[in-house]
Amino acid sequence: MKNITAKLQKWINRSFRRRISVFLIPMILTFILVVSAVSYYVYDSSILREMKKNITGTVEQGNYTVDLYFQDVKTTIVQLTDNDSLLYMLQNYDKMSPTEKYYKQMEIDEALMNTSLIRDHISDCIIVGLNGYQTNMPDRQKLKYNKKILEEEWLQTYLKKDKKFFFTPSHLADYYPDNTEKKQVNSVVLPVEPYGERLGYIIVDMDFGRMNEIISARSDMGELRYLIIDEKGQIIFSDDCEKINKNLPAHALKNMKKSNNFYFKDGNKNYFCVHEKSITTGWELLGLIPEDNIKKPAIQLLKLLCFSILPCFMLIAIFAATAISGRIRKPLDELVEQMKKVDIEEPKNFHVENSVGEIENLAQKITEMIERINNLVEQVYVAEMRSKDAQIEALISQIQPHFLYNTLQLIKTEAALGESRNAAETVNYLSRFLRYTVNNQEFYVSLEQELEYVRCYMEICKKRFPGKMNMEFTIGEEEMNYQIPKLILQPLIENSVKYGLRPKGEKGIIRILADVEEDESLLLCVEDNGVGMEQEKIEELLENVRNNKGKEHVGLRNVHERCVLYGDESCGIQKIESKYLQYFRIYIRVKKGGEIHV
Repeated sequence: MKNITAKLQKWINRSFRRRISVFLIPMILTFILVVSAVSYYVYDSSILREMKKNITGTVEQGNYTVDLYFQDVKTTIVQLTDNDSLLYMLQNYDKMSPTEKYYKQMEIDEALMNTSLIRDHISDCIIVGLNGYQTNMPDRQKLKYNKKILEEEWLQTYLKKDKKFFFTPSHLADYYPDNTEKKQVNSVVLPVEPYGERLGYIIVDMDFGRMNEIISARSDMGELRYLIIDEKGQIIFSDDCEKINKNLPAHALKNMKKSNNFYFKDGNKNYFCVHEKSITTGWELLGLIPEDNIKKPAIQLLKLLCFSILPCFMLIAIFAATAISGRIRKPLDELVEQMKKVDIEEPKNFHVENSVGEIENLAQKITEMIERINNLVEQVYVAEMRSKDAQIEALISQIQPHFLYNTLQLIKTEAALGESRNAAETVNYLSRFLRYTVNNQEFYVSLEQELEYVRCYMEICKKRFPGKMNMEFTIGEEEMNYQIPKLILQPLIENSVKYGLRPKGEKGIIRILADVEEDESLLLCVEDNGVGMEQEKIEELLENVRNNKGKEHVGLRNVHERCVLYGDESCGIQKIESKYLQYFRIYIRVKKGGEIHV
């Protein structure tokens, strides 16, 4: 895995265009995906709300129609209970002669046939007397001879109820001689009690096909299915006969109690369900539509985004990466090449054709820096004052070519990754750093100015080693205005970064403290939580710094010598405190700005 990652990284680094593409294309794709996701969510929500609204309205209308249907059936049944011939048969059937039975039956048949509402809306109307009388509609199949309907199991529960109307669950209409169809029906049952005495029952079998036509008559949603369930959660009507008399899933019943619309799974398919309760029967009418039908428009939009718009933006991203990389790479490569060929003895102006403002400004600052370095080098040979010599050494110690080269490489990397804002920010810090370094018009600066210069240096270091270091200081207003020798703090900060924080490899912090003492000198402390230093090495370091020995820690020696030069023998590095792998503190004393001691 590491080899594959290394090869991939090597392939990416072969081309500036590849590097910026690797950064730019994922960024644009992420942006497009976020926009697509938001668009899909908003579109899906609006479509879903509209679909739910339409389905709810359709189910409400269907429920209203079913209520009217059952009300019409109930009204017609009540009218039959007022038929004199029917009441006479229910009272006297076992006492009547065959002739009398025949004529009374003809009158009852005529009454049933004259009720067009029953003929058009129901499967059959059966009249059963407690005295053994049984009949049904004359244009329907005759009942089985001696079929005792009142003994049917599906009817037993309701015979003892003291109720005018009751509605049975689905049952098999097996009381016909030819029962090959195995027809399932629901029944509306009305006890016949003209004088408070129960004489029999009128049983009306509902026509499932007609009921489905009535429910679906006003629906323009072809995929919308209907279920009717009773108070116990049993399915009593469905276009799928196998589901009749089965219970609705428990989770669906639970959701029905919480909301009038919900999602539930039936078999291998997810459905969106809306339900309404019938005022007439107390049953629940459920309208079901596949979830895919609701989300179909949103899915189509998502496909459009993924397979049309997204590829277009990918091509745009590749083109943009190529164009941007070309415009950024060329001036930076040219500037780096000029830096490699620089000759301190024969300085020349750095200039990059067709570059952006930040890079052109950097080129100008580098030119100024090279010219200033050349002037300072020339002054070293003719300087008679030790202070001048110390200042030149300090400047040279600050302007390390490797630091400048590494910073340019950092800028180039940020530009290659398309981080134009970060690159501009780094250029700004480097420009301010160079401007402060090469400006030798002043020997003394305020501590605030020196801290600003140090901050520019630290910001560049933090970019080179992200998440590894930070700097903080707690300094009062009086100390901020204190005049100190220029370029006195940066070598101490560089020492902490180079020898303290970087070897530790963990996130570190550098603290700067300042205090004005009684003799008006300023005591500065630079502390870090890096690897620290053992006591034997501390004593050796102090000996080398104070006596200007050895080749290491040139920056610290220069700081000490310049503090003494700008003050007196009491100035310079005072002491070093350290604990190995925990902290390192160095204290220096400086005098307020004045004349240089030669």
